[in-house]
Amino acid sequence: MSKAQSTFTDALLMGPKLLTASLEQASLLMRDASNLFASGLPSLTSRRSSSCCEVPETECPPRCVCEIRWEAAAGERLRAVVRVTNTSRDDRNFQFWAKGFQVGNKTVPLTVSPAAERLKAGGSTSVVAEFTPTHDFQAGQTYTAELLIEGAYEQCVCFQFTPVAEVVARCEVEQGDPPIRLRAHHWYDHFRCAEPCVQPGESFSTPGLEALKRQIKE
Repeated sequence: MSKAQSTFTDALLMGPKLLTASLEQASLLMRDASNLFASGLPSLTSRRSSSCCEVPETECPPRCVCEIRWEAAAGERLRAVVRVTNTSRDDRNFQFWAKGFQVGNKTVPLTVSPAAERLKAGGSTSVVAEFTPTHDFQAGQTYTAELLIEGAYEQCVCFQFTPVAEVVARCEVEQGDPPIRLRAHHWYDHFRCAEPCVQPGESFSTPGLEALKRQIKE
């Protein structure tokens, strides 16, 4: 009786097993088909994007075109030259002015010349910026300034200044009594004569120069 029930149960489960196997085979078939279809998509997408669907993009020009960095001691004269070119097809007026270095409540100027220029299409000019640091600047800090260029729109050249200690060339001179040189009395003798190199109050000079001085005095 139990064997007959087992056979009957297996017969009842045969249908779901066949259905499950069929679904698994169908799933594998669908997966293989989708992979095959997807492998062909990149080439199709690349062809479309390279033809008409790609939109070219550009970036806006930077406000700070370039940066100039200075290191100097107080009193040194600093100078920079900025080349400005009119790339427009039309003649255009340009104006040049500067925002100086801010030191506390005080502004140390950054001088600019010329103040304005009319440039033809494709024409250029050189703008000179000059700056002399004062003792107001503190060592170890960095200060900023701007050279502004106004044509069809505004751009600038950024300046950075770092004060440094003054560099002084040094030389040590040691002087005592008037110097004395030793020379042989004759080439065949072994004696030496001592004579002063310079008389007190006189300077080192050549014999010819001393003779010329005596002639002038006479």
